[in-house]
Amino acid sequence: MKLVFLLSLFSSLAFSQVNLDSVIIAFQKDKSLANASISFLAIDLSNDSIIGNVNDSLSLPPASTVKLFSTASAIEVLGSNYKPTTKIYSNTLLSKDSVLKGNLYIKGAADISLGSQYFNHEDSLSQFLWRWADTIYAKGIRKISGDIIGDGTAFGYQGVPNGWAYDDIGNYYGAFHAGLSIYDNWIRYYFQVPAPRLKPILLKTFPIVPNLTLKNQLIAQNGVGDNSIIYGGPYNYDRTIRGSLSANSPSFIVKGSMPDPENQFLQAFKEVLEQRGISIEGKLISCRSNHDQITLPINYSNFHLLLEHNGRSVKEISFWTNMKSINVYAETLNAWIGFEKLGEGTTENGVKVIEEYWSSRINTHGLNLTDGSGLSRSNSVSARNYCELLKYMYLSKNRDVFKSTLPIAGVSGTLSTFCKGQCAEGKIYAKSGTMRRIKSYAGYVDTGSGKKIAFALIVNNYSCSNNMIMKKMETIMNALYQQ
Repeated sequence: MKLVFLLSLFSSLAFSQVNLDSVIIAFQKDKSLANASISFLAIDLSNDSIIGNVNDSLSLPPASTVKLFSTASAIEVLGSNYKPTTKIYSNTLLSKDSVLKGNLYIKGAADISLGSQYFNHEDSLSQFLWRWADTIYAKGIRKISGDIIGDGTAFGYQGVPNGWAYDDIGNYYGAFHAGLSIYDNWIRYYFQVPAPRLKPILLKTFPIVPNLTLKNQLIAQNGVGDNSIIYGGPYNYDRTIRGSLSANSPSFIVKGSMPDPENQFLQAFKEVLEQRGISIEGKLISCRSNHDQITLPINYSNFHLLLEHNGRSVKEISFWTNMKSINVYAETLNAWIGFEKLGEGTTENGVKVIEEYWSSRINTHGLNLTDGSGLSRSNSVSARNYCELLKYMYLSKNRDVFKSTLPIAGVSGTLSTFCKGQCAEGKIYAKSGTMRRIKSYAGYVDTGSGKKIAFALIVNNYSCSNNMIMKKMETIMNALYQQ
């Protein structure tokens, strides 16, 4: 009986309710938030009652929590099982001498999973190209006398969305969506890093990018990890890398954005075709860079379909979008929505569909989206907008799919260290957002008392470090768990 009493007492203490208002007031009075803007809202999903509120309708740039709108929209609008389909055509029939006396066309569907590190082992990223080459070889083709044409026109050639900073777009998180994507649209730079104060040596890149120039302004330093920034815009092959890398590293990988995914795709496919024993006599033609040589849009109605490839589903792409906060995945989901609903997968079309879709379902006052990932500072979202979205998805038939994409505090994804070892560990399912002087969280809390809470917390212009603001926000998360 004594043991039962002690366990009961411990349980009641562990889940004792704390005064959330006092925690929030203390948070607001913190000196590092003296000049900050805060938007916070927490609601009890069982009765739609407000548990906590600070400027809930104040719209602020929220960083990567914007991905909640992209993933929820893709799941609701397209369906969790939607998959993009890349198609390969020829404009002539195969001759008796095994020569395709015409062109090979690759019609892109913005399949970001092609060669992605999230769906393939690092040493088999090109395996899908070999499967395609095997299929073409099995059809008897040994030579292509014409050109190989990459067609990603259905998804536009905008490059990065509006509002992306120049010091972001050369890095891997600044990769943009494309009708023909490959290897996550990233370049991997392999450096040998010598002793401190010496210059790291570029060993190689994967993939090999013809015409790429990299101005190396790196320095080796002790214990800094990857403290580098790559500068360079879309479709520009001139890159500059600055900053520092950890000293005495024999092989240090830095990831950057790919200048032109469509051209890179064609280069990789040609290489595999030739290694498979299919010779190419013609040129590689990108519809973006060689549009003067092609009549656009290409009419495929009389062409011969050689191959179809279904990519990964909305559910799978959404999982990695939220779990690892992959910007190019979010931008691709946004593009799929624009393509399916308006016929062209541009950032603007995707955003237009998303805003119109939610305007008839939730309170979208103050919601202004510019991109699908949150990397643009032109986005502005309120805590109310997020909680409205989260409440809708909680009641949706797609609730379980959506919730399964969210990192868990102290357990997985970008929340693996958040609330680690604290009472809210394992009880918060949320997306985080981080940019310079921006920190946000939005998602669900399973409280110790059995409540289900939707919450959003956005803070702009704090004066402390990102790590410190995270610790301060953990106090609110732990208090929410104890409601």
